[in-house]
Amino acid sequence: MPLDAPPAATADYSFQIPAQPLEQSLLALSRETGLAVMTGVQGASLPIAPALYGRYTVDAALDLLLAGSGLRYRRVDGQGVVILPPRKSPEPLTALEERQVEARPLLEEIEVIASKRRTNLQHTPMAITALHGELLRERNIDSLEELAADVPSLQVTRNGDHTTSMLYLRGIGSDNHTEAGDSGIATHVDGIFSSRVQGTAVLLYDLDRVEVLRGPQGTLFGRNSTGGVINYHSARPTRDWSSEASVTLGSNQQKKLSAVVNAPLTERWALRWAAVKQTADSPLRYTDDSIPASAADRYNNTNLFSHRLSSDWQVGDALNWWVSFEGFEDRGAGSLPIVDYDTPVTIDTPGRTELDQDTWRSRVELTLPSAHTISYIAGHSLTRRSQDWDADRESPVGSETDPALYHQSNRTVWSKYRAQQHELQLKNSDDETLRWLLAYFHFAEQNAIRFDLEHQLEDGSGWGGAPSHSFQQPHRGTRLNALYGQLDYDLNESWQASVGARSGRDQRYDRGGRNIACPDLIRADRGGELGVIAVNQASASPGQCFVANYNDVDRAWRSTTAMARLNYQPSDDALVYLLFAEGFKPGIVQDGASLAGSFSGMDDPAFQQSLDLLMQRNNSGAAYVGPETSTNVELGFKLVLLNRSMTLNGALFNTRYRDLQVSGIAVEKDGTELIRSTNAPSATIRGLELELNWASSHNGRVSGFLSWLDARYNRFYAVDNEFPEYGATWNPSVGDPQTSNLVDFSGNRLKQVPRLSLGLNYRHTIHLGKYLRATPRLGLHYTSSMYFDEANRGDRSGFLLQNSTSEWVPDPAGIARNIDRRPSHSLWNAGVKLSPLAGNWWLDLYGDNLTNALVASDVHDADVAIPAYYYGPPRSIGLRFGLQFD
Repeated sequence: MPLDAPPAATADYSFQIPAQPLEQSLLALSRETGLAVMTGVQGASLPIAPALYGRYTVDAALDLLLAGSGLRYRRVDGQGVVILPPRKSPEPLTALEERQVEARPLLEEIEVIASKRRTNLQHTPMAITALHGELLRERNIDSLEELAADVPSLQVTRNGDHTTSMLYLRGIGSDNHTEAGDSGIATHVDGIFSSRVQGTAVLLYDLDRVEVLRGPQGTLFGRNSTGGVINYHSARPTRDWSSEASVTLGSNQQKKLSAVVNAPLTERWALRWAAVKQTADSPLRYTDDSIPASAADRYNNTNLFSHRLSSDWQVGDALNWWVSFEGFEDRGAGSLPIVDYDTPVTIDTPGRTELDQDTWRSRVELTLPSAHTISYIAGHSLTRRSQDWDADRESPVGSETDPALYHQSNRTVWSKYRAQQHELQLKNSDDETLRWLLAYFHFAEQNAIRFDLEHQLEDGSGWGGAPSHSFQQPHRGTRLNALYGQLDYDLNESWQASVGARSGRDQRYDRGGRNIACPDLIRADRGGELGVIAVNQASASPGQCFVANYNDVDRAWRSTTAMARLNYQPSDDALVYLLFAEGFKPGIVQDGASLAGSFSGMDDPAFQQSLDLLMQRNNSGAAYVGPETSTNVELGFKLVLLNRSMTLNGALFNTRYRDLQVSGIAVEKDGTELIRSTNAPSATIRGLELELNWASSHNGRVSGFLSWLDARYNRFYAVDNEFPEYGATWNPSVGDPQTSNLVDFSGNRLKQVPRLSLGLNYRHTIHLGKYLRATPRLGLHYTSSMYFDEANRGDRSGFLLQNSTSEWVPDPAGIARNIDRRPSHSLWNAGVKLSPLAGNWWLDLYGDNLTNALVASDVHDADVAIPAYYYGPPRSIGLRFGLQFD
């Protein structure tokens, strides 16, 4: 808008103004609106203005910025605003428009783009949790685990030998952490789908906001969003010079350095660079007979680095181009399951991770003369990883060369994941009565990996008679092409109807993938070289490695998902909506069939004929599982209460899943352990979610959520992965004599789903004289008990019920409690932030997990004497210091 064009009183603007001195906030308001803002108040007496995020009219923005200060403002012929000191005595009315700011607590408005349009959170008929960047910093939320404590129905766990985060939202996720696996929770960074959760999605740095969309999002977000979507939006370059830096020092030698520089090079072009480096020692203890390692190099340490350079160029009045490059590095030792933090582990394979990810993201947006907008969104990422991981955690040094000792190590020798996305969107103006959006989406990922696994038993043998395997997938990938669209129609001032659909084709393939078994240890005995590989075990010479599984497969699925919604908004302070939405997740490729018979080699015609038949078996179901679909019916509401000082949002939903994909470690007939997936025919998830934000006073803020979930399998027959011959100990046998190990999981709870979870946060600002203010805060996160496995075992009694004979036999591992169940728990966090009323620094003292609760996020071994778990961090106390420059 030209500076000489005064904004209308009813026009609203998008503000992204952090908490800062009022003078700077008023300058930012002036730049955004084109209004001249004048003040005769002395700068030293101007207070710190609260953060202002969202869309507001000029009057609403000034009300919020000046609230509680006693300052007034006058409109001058619609061309400008004059800031006046507090009234000392009655004054006569003038021709100028004067407004005394009402001293009442207000909540900032939050904007989201969950509907592919910029809307007010309270006016968006979807179940969304939105956390803006200022709030993330205030609560010290810089990891996925900390984010989960502020989002209803979200659970996060970690995998050790693949260095991945696994997400569960409303009970939907995936345990398949391999290159073939996909979560049911789609992750997007700046509009780009991220199939590998790294970088911004791990460190959560320099973000404008995070949006978590709960429930199936199959229309606008499509791929792998049967449970929901997490959208990360990085802070964009602005037209102001600014920089900031902070340092964190905490328990276990935690050190974190972060920096941001924003540089406007011209009036239309700005750059922004942000970086973060985080290290911490491990809290684990090693036994004396382990390979020595310092605390900084042990398992469960932290060594992460990421940086991002972004550019925002307003090429003309109608064209904008934003582009960013992000690099991410992980040099930690890896996550290791343990009994507890007091029990030392024996390490004969030192942990090592070398993970690098480079990502380009771009968005070009053109506003057409018709006010339509066309956007081209593109992304490209390359991830490379190698890793060494001690899988036994108990064998002494030397076990890797002694055939009389148990030994297991998992090594990613090399891996490469290359992904690209292209998306083209066309939509009309947000101001139209009928709003439409049409888009084309393309995504492709090509993966390659060599994963060596040594698993030598005490007698020198191993799974299938082979103490080591090399899983080599040189060309495993996926492609997706889809069209989608949505219509939103304002029936009248209060009622709105929306419909949408997406139709696409998903392809999954594996070309040349082989599982290779060796009769000795690949690393210790072969130096990593496999030599000439036999086509199968029956054809192998003594001492020769052989192909155990052929994984070639190529499958495609077509799908169409739909959405329909009706919402009623009687006023700006109330919204009710009824939603029907579908989700789709394509099938998963997995390790294929074994080849039977004896052959002279690959040139043997009988071998080629048998291989062709095996490929047919793979493409008929031996090397993949089918897609997963979901249907969600949801009734939601959003309320603004107590004179706009409180928001209360809620959703009551019923989601039905068909062919729900379930993954885990499965034991094959020959004893081989593989990641296997299957389809649970049906499951139902019912729930209620509530979210509260309340400005309880001028200086106090309360926020919280409550989530109640009832997530169960309606029908599911399967083999207990941990106890394949004794699954009837906890679940009834199906009663089929041909498959005696098949048990009935119907009625069991889905894993990673607590029935009840709640979060509560309170902060209060206290002024310390004329120069300082302190903001103490307190947070509570509670979850009821939940299971880590579909079998819902709970405890081991010391006896096992044999499936085939229905006889009770002693359990060699003995009695154990909560082998796959996490008891209910509470986590307490607290902190106090100190900052000047007018200054550029802040100091924050924080404490996480104050009661030092031992909280597991997943189980690794449920069938051993003392099960091992992946645990959250122990109690941590720290200090953060930051500086801001403008």
